[in-house]
Amino acid sequence: MNSKQIIETGLGSIGKIKIIKALAEENKLATIYVLHKKTHLKREDIKNNISELVKIGWVTQSKYANIMYGLNRDNKYVSELIEFFNSVGYIGQQ
Repeated sequence: MNSKQIIETGLGSIGKIKIIKALAEENKLATIYVLHKKTHLKREDIKNNISELVKIGWVTQSKYANIMYGLNRDNKYVSELIEFFNSVGYIGQQ
């Protein structure tokens, strides 16, 4: 995948943006339930969006008692996006 495709996949829906925001603010691993509570998205929409974010390496997935998700802050695109979200005040806003 080239940069254009990665960015379009990563930011292709409001749901993905909300998930990235929720994970950035959570600053720890989160379950689908936590993401549902923070984003108010349908669980099925979260699962579909998060699977694409995992595929492009923006979100990591870990299996404990439940499947947990976190932002891959080592990813260049994610770190730049989080910096942008912070600078425009998108993260931390209700």
